[in-house]
Amino acid sequence: MSNPSVIVRFVSMTSRAQHSLGLQAGQPGVVGSAEGECQLPGEGVLPQHARLFLDGDDPFVEPVDNAVITLSGAPVDKPVKLNDGDWLLLGATAFQVRIVRPAAAPDSSATVIVAQAPKPEIAATVMVGGQAPLMQTPVVGQGREGQLVVGRMPQCDLMIPSPLISRQHAKLTQQPGGWTVEDCQSTNGTFVNGRRLEGSAAIKPGDKLAFAAFEFVFTGDRLDPIDSSGRVRIEVRHLTKTVRDSATGANKNLLDDISLVIEPGEFVVLFGTSGSGKSTLLDALNGRRPATGGSVLYNGTDLYAAFDLFRSAIGYVPQQDIVHRKIAVERALHYTARLRLPPDTTNLEMDGYVGQVLDKVGLAEKAAMAIDTPAPLSGGQLKRVSLAVELVANPNVLFLDEVTSGLDAGTDKRMMELFRALAEDQKTVVCVTHTLENIEACHLVVLLHQGKLAFYGPPQAVTGYFGIHKLSEVYELLESRPAAEWAEKFHASSFYETYVRRRLHPDGSQTGPITQPTAPRRRWFDWLQTATLMSRNLDLMLADRRNLLILILQAPLIALVIGLVFKIDAALALRAAKESQIGFILVLSAIWFGCLNSARELVKELPIYLRERSVNLGLAPYIVSKLVPLAGLCLLQCAMLLGVVAAMVSIPGDMAARFGVLFVSSMAATAMGLAVSAFVNSNDKAVATVPILLIPQVILSGAVVKLEGGGLWFAKLSIIAYWAYDAMKATLSEEVRSVRDFAGEALVPVAGSVAGDLGIVAALGTVFLAAAVAGLKLKDKK
Repeated sequence: MSNPSVIVRFVSMTSRAQHSLGLQAGQPGVVGSAEGECQLPGEGVLPQHARLFLDGDDPFVEPVDNAVITLSGAPVDKPVKLNDGDWLLLGATAFQVRIVRPAAAPDSSATVIVAQAPKPEIAATVMVGGQAPLMQTPVVGQGREGQLVVGRMPQCDLMIPSPLISRQHAKLTQQPGGWTVEDCQSTNGTFVNGRRLEGSAAIKPGDKLAFAAFEFVFTGDRLDPIDSSGRVRIEVRHLTKTVRDSATGANKNLLDDISLVIEPGEFVVLFGTSGSGKSTLLDALNGRRPATGGSVLYNGTDLYAAFDLFRSAIGYVPQQDIVHRKIAVERALHYTARLRLPPDTTNLEMDGYVGQVLDKVGLAEKAAMAIDTPAPLSGGQLKRVSLAVELVANPNVLFLDEVTSGLDAGTDKRMMELFRALAEDQKTVVCVTHTLENIEACHLVVLLHQGKLAFYGPPQAVTGYFGIHKLSEVYELLESRPAAEWAEKFHASSFYETYVRRRLHPDGSQTGPITQPTAPRRRWFDWLQTATLMSRNLDLMLADRRNLLILILQAPLIALVIGLVFKIDAALALRAAKESQIGFILVLSAIWFGCLNSARELVKELPIYLRERSVNLGLAPYIVSKLVPLAGLCLLQCAMLLGVVAAMVSIPGDMAARFGVLFVSSMAATAMGLAVSAFVNSNDKAVATVPILLIPQVILSGAVVKLEGGGLWFAKLSIIAYWAYDAMKATLSEEVRSVRDFAGEALVPVAGSVAGDLGIVAALGTVFLAAAVAGLKLKDKK
């Protein structure tokens, strides 16, 4: 062949060997495992696998016959353009494509510069969801001398283009005594031998380094990938979950000696009889509710001992929806992305991630639509939104807890096919289901009965294994014999040998007591989280305009009633009594506003809070993001209440102090409402609890009856209205406060001062706020 117009180089992912094919217009070339113009050896590569040709100046690739080809994560069944840096998967072997145009550029192999202090070579393969794997070619002294930067940006020496990776994630630096690794304040962490790195640490040959979920071995002059794609292989050995039976006091096994292996790219369904331990096993596999014995290994590492290492790689979709229904689908995903992705992720990158996820779950046309529109999303679409929320951070292992419950058969089928497609992106997908009609979509099924493993294998084999005609008959059959017999039968079967014993690594025999997952490292206060959560809360408030209008209109309506009912008399004694009564009603109204505004604020989004909290949500940003919008609402309500009343009824005194009393009282009541919301588990319970808190505010305020003894001390220690009413009376005119009754006692008695009383109101609000934090912390432990 004469000088080619384009040279296509194939760089092997495993051997690093390079193979070249020259192309000219009108002269296609064929690559495959057979000897010829370009031989590409590897697993699954056919003798003649792909045909390459030029269309204009651009190279294209197409499969020969029905050969399996994947380009940049997408199957190829027709001619597709090749770009420099693309990844081409022939069978099971990956090659990076390098495009060389001899007339325009020198040989790319001459671009390596050797420095006096060489840095470690990199042979890293990274798979990002359905994206192409990216291999960083060996680098020696390229860029910074004696330093290697790991990050998401192309300028980094080791680029890992995953949303889990920060723009500059970590640095390896050569020191006189060896190499050190430093975390660059990454969001998802740098780990040395399973421990999260704080600052920098020395590393030696054989140490395992992990950047988020991407693991490497440091050999002394090289970073070799352990799992080059961030994929997760789950190995379960003799897993047991023992709890104490509350009725009998005896120990009870929810899971009993379960062993199995789930490979990357497998979609596994858990099903079984009622109370068989399906959700318990799911939560033991994802670390939410750890098992009490045995081991769960992710890529050979104990999940519970190094939970923080895999936290960012785990996606979890509970049965309850984990998305707010009042905002647009696209905005909901943007908020999740802003909370979970590294803070250095640009808006453009975020738009790309959100768009890819919406396309993947088939909701691109619903992106601008709110879930609770006049024509709301269907049940299946709502479940896909919850799934999309998890996929934004591109987890490598995905757990689904009965997410198809309540869906019709057609929607269930589409959801199962979607889960299968996610697994084909090399994600490990585990799903609990009660619906068996479309279970054939998965690769393997786990059948549980009374905490024991009754079967693990392909779904198509279940009926033959149990000798039944329909899969649904297996439940009744399992109940006919003790669970131990079914477990023994499975252990003696060829399915156990094929899908359990042969898959288990011979050296992974950890079976002792296991460590609880470590708590996530969170900063005490995160401004970015606070701003994101606050923006979302404001978005939610404005989206539910009807509820917001009701909350705002309460104030002028109550003020209007006060103005219509109360007329100030000329007689000083009567005027003092009525002004005191008006002040009491104003205080109670402000307390009512604050408590009602916040009583459902936390519990209404409890599933969302628990999911975000398990990832990286901080308590302080969450509470502050609730308080600030609620404070704005209270400010508006109190201003309208006092303004309308003042316009209709003339009450001399300090108006600024009076407004301060209303606002501080309302905020203290807001904290009281948040405490209620933190301790209940449903909106109905929150609403039912509000009167229990508000009625004592009336009785123990000191306005209805004179308090003495224990009642007085209880009011002083816990009742917002007691101190707020006293502060309100202190804002009345000196003339009114000086009025005496026939016994010579003040008609409007004031025990303290405005500042002193409000200080106590603020202290009570702080106590209620601490109670709200304690309630949320208790929910963290459940």
